[in-house]
Amino acid sequence: MKEEDIYKIAAELLQKIDSSATSANEIVNGYTKTHKYIESEDRKLLLDLIWSAIRAKARLNYAYSGTDWLFKLNALKEKGIPISDDMPIDVQLEVQDWFLDHIPEAENELKAMLGTAPIVLRANGDRDKIFKMLQAEGLNVSLCERSPLGIILNEYANLKESKAFKKGLIEVQDEGAQLLSLATGIKPNDDVFDFCAGAGGKSLIFAQMMKNRGFIQAYDASYKRLSELSKRAWRAGVSIIKPVFKLPEAHKKFDYVVVDAPCTGTGTWRRSPDLRWSLTEKQLKNITLKQAEILSVAQEYVKNGHFLVYITCSLTFDENENQIEDFVSKYPAFHEVKSFRYSPYRTGTDGFFMSILQKR
Repeated sequence: MKEEDIYKIAAELLQKIDSSATSANEIVNGYTKTHKYIESEDRKLLLDLIWSAIRAKARLNYAYSGTDWLFKLNALKEKGIPISDDMPIDVQLEVQDWFLDHIPEAENELKAMLGTAPIVLRANGDRDKIFKMLQAEGLNVSLCERSPLGIILNEYANLKESKAFKKGLIEVQDEGAQLLSLATGIKPNDDVFDFCAGAGGKSLIFAQMMKNRGFIQAYDASYKRLSELSKRAWRAGVSIIKPVFKLPEAHKKFDYVVVDAPCTGTGTWRRSPDLRWSLTEKQLKNITLKQAEILSVAQEYVKNGHFLVYITCSLTFDENENQIEDFVSKYPAFHEVKSFRYSPYRTGTDGFFMSILQKR
């Protein structure tokens, strides 16, 4: 394809993203799936154009107000991302102005989120051996500095074709998520209730930490999200996870109840930069109410003397410290043992918060 045609397609998709409630990922993936004739190099240019423009959307709109996306894309190519001191701080940081007061160290964090996020793998086994296996397969990889299980994939590769993936030796999981899981204190022979299990990423690392000894009940209200867990567990050689689509009886108690709560996902904005424009104050308020409801149910399943673990992939005070403060005031049987924050600015990871609460 001619470069000018690729620019036109990118501009059309960006306009569609602006005018649709559908996520940019869905729109872009939908287009590439139905236009498979586009060669790989052209597809790469198309994707680079779209995501570069989304990451600089506020600055481009400010500098080239009143122009269409094709003009902005050409300006981006010729002049790079515009930046000047007269730009309002929310424009410089690519964020809605109301959001600035909702996260700690806002300017530093938001600057760190202007970039892209690395693809990180979790080694399910001896990391050094798996690392060498990946290198032997021709993958460009390096070791994470913080997580003892983490491996960075430096260049895109089709992981599903990797022998290591087929043998269940690797899973895609951000380093921050690995660090949080390792910090929970979960150990072999524990009973664990993964309350909002989703696709089961944390259940799988818990099973690894437990050396496949003990019991993990993985619950999620969405059958679709949880349906892949059994396949992933089989591939990883894990036998202690039981996926369930219905809450257990109230008398059932666990050593650890882990609530990886639904959240705004602000900690993942490097991966999904369009989400920073779709979030509203009302949505933030509604999600905090939903989180509180989930915690009120989950706390019933904690054994006396044991632990409720609350996790979000968000950076807001509202969903994190404030949520825990409200919870403890309503449920005085719990006290916070410790809390953690991981973030693009502080640790170079996605943004995560975790609070470990013990029931008296």
